[in-house]
Amino acid sequence: MVIALGSAATASNTVPTTTGGYGTASVSGATANSVGYTLSADGQTVTAASIVFSGDLTGKTVTAGFNSNNLSSCTLAAFNSTANTTTATCSGYAQSTASATTLAIAVKS
Repeated sequence: MVIALGSAATASNTVPTTTGGYGTASVSGATANSVGYTLSADGQTVTAASIVFSGDLTGKTVTAGFNSNNLSSCTLAAFNSTANTTTATCSGYAQSTASATTLAIAVKS
């Protein structure tokens, strides 16, 4: 699974792709440290994604979506000052793991 990260607050970004959520990618206004997925019991469907960002995203809006689907709102947890991270949880997906090729993420002020 390839992940594409981007920021809606600025012009387009070129970000190195990562496989299965491993690695770090910088985007304008945010740095995604990791992406994790929640799968259905049979492992055939992605039902949610958890994105850990570096820094405090308080007051920002995070949206995400697979492939060319519309981006949907994610829920931001409180800023973790000890770890210097903010986690976004994006749920409500019914994305087949077989056809999931990209996860687009937008961070807006």
